[in-house]
Amino acid sequence: MKISNGDSSHHVNQDSYASGEDASVSQEDTESSVDKSGASSAPSQDTSQADRAKKLPIAPQPLDQRSAAAASTPSRSSGTDSARTAGSGRSSGTTSTAATLSRGATGTTPSTGGADITHSDTLPGATAAEFTDLLKEYDTGDHAAHKNSDRNMEVAKYMEFGVGLEMTGYPPDVVRFEKSQLDVRGLLVDLPLSQREFYGSALATLSAAYKLETDPKKRLAILEKALELDGVIRNASARAANDPVDRVLSIFQPPMGEGYLSLSGREDVDRLARLQEDFLDARDPAERKAIFKLAVEIKARLQQLIGIAVNVDQYGQLEQWEEANKEVDRILKEAEAQTDPAKRYELIGRQLFQITPGQDRLKDKVLLAFTQRMYTSAELRNKLNAWHIQVTSPLNAHGVGGPKRYTDILGKLPPVSDDYVRDLSDLYTDVLSDTSHRNHSITPKVRAARLATQILEGVMRVMLEMTPIGFLADQIPSTLPDNVRMGLEFGGMMLDLITGAGVGKQVGRGAKALAAAARKTELDNLAGKVVRAGGKGLVDDASERIARETLADERLSPEAKATAQVLERKALVETGPAVDPVSELAHEAVGINSYGSLATYADPHVVPGSLRRGAQPGILEDSKGDRYIELGGKAYRVRFDRDNDTWRVFDPAASWRPQYPVRLNEKTNTWEVHGDVGLMGGKPKISDGVVQEIVRLLKEGDMSQQQIATRMGVSMAFVRNTASDYSIRQSAPGSVRNQPIPPATREAAIRLLREGDLSRSDIAARLGISRAFVSTLAKSNNIAVLANTISPEIRLQVEKLLAEGSLSTTEIGRKVGISANSVLNIRSGMKSLPAHRWHRKITAAVRADIIRQLTEGASQREVARANGVSRNSVWRIARQERLPVKVLRAPATPEQIDQVFALRGQGKTIRVVASTVGLSETTVKDICANVNADTYKRSWWDTTPEKRTAVLRQLDQGKAAKEIAKEQGLPVETVRGIANQQRMARDSLASELLREGQSFIEVGDKLGIPPEYVLRLRHKVPPGTHDIHDIQLNSADGAVAEDMFKKGYTREDVAEKLGISLWKAHSLANEYRSKTMDSVMPKQLADLVAALDDQDRTFTTGELARATGLPETTVMVVEREYEMGSIVSHAASPQPGPSHGTASVGVSYEWIRPLTAEQEGQAIRALDDGQRLKQVADGLHVDVAAVERLYEQDLPLVAPADDPIDPLPAAAPAPTTPSTTTPPPATVVLSEADKIEIRKLARDDQLSPEFIANLFEIPLDEVKKVLA
Repeated sequence: MKISNGDSSHHVNQDSYASGEDASVSQEDTESSVDKSGASSAPSQDTSQADRAKKLPIAPQPLDQRSAAAASTPSRSSGTDSARTAGSGRSSGTTSTAATLSRGATGTTPSTGGADITHSDTLPGATAAEFTDLLKEYDTGDHAAHKNSDRNMEVAKYMEFGVGLEMTGYPPDVVRFEKSQLDVRGLLVDLPLSQREFYGSALATLSAAYKLETDPKKRLAILEKALELDGVIRNASARAANDPVDRVLSIFQPPMGEGYLSLSGREDVDRLARLQEDFLDARDPAERKAIFKLAVEIKARLQQLIGIAVNVDQYGQLEQWEEANKEVDRILKEAEAQTDPAKRYELIGRQLFQITPGQDRLKDKVLLAFTQRMYTSAELRNKLNAWHIQVTSPLNAHGVGGPKRYTDILGKLPPVSDDYVRDLSDLYTDVLSDTSHRNHSITPKVRAARLATQILEGVMRVMLEMTPIGFLADQIPSTLPDNVRMGLEFGGMMLDLITGAGVGKQVGRGAKALAAAARKTELDNLAGKVVRAGGKGLVDDASERIARETLADERLSPEAKATAQVLERKALVETGPAVDPVSELAHEAVGINSYGSLATYADPHVVPGSLRRGAQPGILEDSKGDRYIELGGKAYRVRFDRDNDTWRVFDPAASWRPQYPVRLNEKTNTWEVHGDVGLMGGKPKISDGVVQEIVRLLKEGDMSQQQIATRMGVSMAFVRNTASDYSIRQSAPGSVRNQPIPPATREAAIRLLREGDLSRSDIAARLGISRAFVSTLAKSNNIAVLANTISPEIRLQVEKLLAEGSLSTTEIGRKVGISANSVLNIRSGMKSLPAHRWHRKITAAVRADIIRQLTEGASQREVARANGVSRNSVWRIARQERLPVKVLRAPATPEQIDQVFALRGQGKTIRVVASTVGLSETTVKDICANVNADTYKRSWWDTTPEKRTAVLRQLDQGKAAKEIAKEQGLPVETVRGIANQQRMARDSLASELLREGQSFIEVGDKLGIPPEYVLRLRHKVPPGTHDIHDIQLNSADGAVAEDMFKKGYTREDVAEKLGISLWKAHSLANEYRSKTMDSVMPKQLADLVAALDDQDRTFTTGELARATGLPETTVMVVEREYEMGSIVSHAASPQPGPSHGTASVGVSYEWIRPLTAEQEGQAIRALDDGQRLKQVADGLHVDVAAVERLYEQDLPLVAPADDPIDPLPAAAPAPTTPSTTTPPPATVVLSEADKIEIRKLARDDQLSPEFIANLFEIPLDEVKKVLA
């Protein structure tokens, strides 16, 4: 493939589909470990040695001078035309690849059975022209840019800016390397999944080695390979950019920077994956178009949210580095003030010294900021050297050595790992103490575990598109997809040869061990064995393998090592990414060759007649032992993929090209391309329980196939094959493939379409059907699309009604015959934005609609969007009307409910409970949250203290809940509530105290628990570690916890991620709540509560943030605390001021702080002894609300953000230096209605003038004039 740099359109030749990745990476000079597993059903290894590869230039060339292999981001404009041409010759029908190649083959007959991998239900009737038109309408438009890809690249640029912040004080060459990686990772996200996983994991392996390697020559060799991989990825990106099928499918891929999304954003990413499944199975172009349009909207919104999240993260970092640099200034100023040279020089080291580096973020950043200052400031380096001379000159005169130089540290910065800050701190300590730093990783196993963790996290950062230092808050899976494993092995083999012994060799060994551990885990998962959850089990297994193989490698003779190297070179030549099955299915259906005809993979230098018959059926071998198959009279090089138990055709001249799976048809004795991969090599035993659980999850439809694969620890291909075997067709929210629509629902949809009050999306959400199906009904019944028929007259009428401010958006929509969303869009486009246009009034009619929809079981999100109000307003109305804001998504039997409470009582996680009982996680959470939900109380409070204490004692004795309920004359729900709230909290604290080393007698005395019960608890408590009770929010682990809380994760999620107790996660949550609420000023809190208390208006989270000047994440915490009743009012002395102003009202608000750890223990003991809540609160001198929240449901600490109402921008906002908000115009013309509204907000809601001015973005003086 060649791209003309002289042509502004960058036209790509039509034959690009047949060229593949021409600029392949030379992979012969790498090696892999010898297979020590013994005999296998797979073919034997080859023993030939390949030629040595050429070296690429060390530094990348300028973008305008690169070849196709290293081309910059290709133009997104002309590829669709060439694709249309390439596919036009096959519009009359597709022919299977294998059948085409079989024609004319000597000794074979054309094969059709099983050769055509097109699925009969995949993209029926689709053409290349249809895909081109979809892209033109929704992604390209009339411009040359590709909006989806360009937004991904924009995010990559913002993240590149963030790398410079995150890696302040790190080795400059490593920082440059990581920045260059982000650019190519921005291209990875648009590639088919198999290539993205393979290239990404290989890239992560090289990156890990580059950061850990300190030898300049070996680091240079790693850089050369990384640049070669860079070229391959750019070439693959150029092909995909000019392939309409892959471009359409890329819309359904996760966006760049996925790791920055909150928990709810991740749900939308999964929704994209499910929409892709819908798209492939849609029945006609109209349905595909509707699904694609929805996917484009979701993807654009996610990219916008990522851009905002990256900005917010970088603003926070800038503030932290500003604080750190102020500390550096202070240290240098104090040093300069010292007159004694020795004390001056020592002061710097003393100020930078830390006993426990990595546990205080500010101190860590000061150390890094000082290092960065030394690197960038020649003035500082000269000053430090001069100070050093002043200290050492007198000592040298007397023959006494002086201290080392601080500036020498820059020449020997430590390897970049999780221990970088600690190792750097040791170097500063060495300057004063003149001692070598300690080896903190004492045993080989510990070192191996650190290595495996770094490689695994590096892979996940590439997959989630995170920066190299940022928090990785998501749960790392217990296994890895097969293409990730192959990429790890490939990267490991490359490192083995190019670096030889040392760090590179260890990283290579670690990558291969990680892949082997993931493969074993998947085999165990398929067999239904108990597997350690999360990445910890994977790291443990990999570290054991690393230590074992390192020892075995040391014992090998030179001859054995040479043999292993030859075998690894052979494997390296044959390794490459697999053809993506989804992409290939789509290409076969449309009639386009994604990588050119398979005929282009034939080896032109080998004649089939010159080959001998191999040991396996249908396999031919040459004199070197290389394996081939014959198709159409040509020889094709093949390798056996043990991981998926299949042969693969690969191109030895360009082994980075995706490889086709092939199999021998025993009936026709011909080779066929097939898509039946995903079953692990060696035909493992597959547990019926695993298969049935996958079937259940598929039928339940709450998760995509990718998410199910991650949950079950198996490959996505296995899930896909299982769905095919059981004829299960999943459906995403808004799917066109739900169960048959009942006639009543169909008629209701038609009626709502004719009424025109709701948009099609709102109708779909209300009736629980797909947006595409609603569009189909509209088309078949000749109902026009209202959004496309808004006349200028209607627009003017809407603007007039908005200006009057007497009707809500929903009522305006009804009056003029358009949807509420259309009204919102018109309002957002109005140039002038007076006060009365900003808020959404909740009229009696709107309130009635909200109540009705809640009663019918609609979710909080659905009701908010349908009525154009915030979720908080829906929640408040539900609370006032004593309605649940959420109902069970699926009915659960009494037996299942019993199981849920019993398992939760045993301390099982939501994930484990859901899997055991056979319900979705959402349903389990609903069951736990909605027991006696109509009382808005935890059910266990509805009994006497005496009975509650008696229940606890009987629970400790091991009696069943039903038995206790019968004896005590209580509802069984009350007993369950006691077991699952009070006793779980108490047991969690007891377990934490046991971890800290307290005896079971001490714990029993402190909490009032029978000693024999504490003994039983102790048997369940794993051995504690030295730092498990030292985690603070300001530490590295605490920072991860804080990031997770901000993104909407629960305490249980944090405990599972960090490997800490639920009680410790609870303590971190309280610390985060306190830190956030303490940042809110009393005036800001008063304004927020007043706005949230407003019964007639609705404010979104974004509006509240703008009006108060607080971050949205802070406002979301305040909203949650408000919902939970932790903000109370107190009477205050009246203040002077006008009667309609807030200054005259004597009301102040207080946030109820959570109990301290000591108070929690005392409260638990008092409640167990039968005291009432008021007694406990009075005894601790706290508010009752603080005691009530001791046992609250494990909800996220942040309220759900309201859906954005304003139209999405074309691209995410670029990062800028934090500054104050843009000042409003000097003057603004306010209508009389505006003035009335401002007075109402000040008088009725008691909102401050500053809040009102910021909310409406008008000058404060104008508001004060109105209120004067």
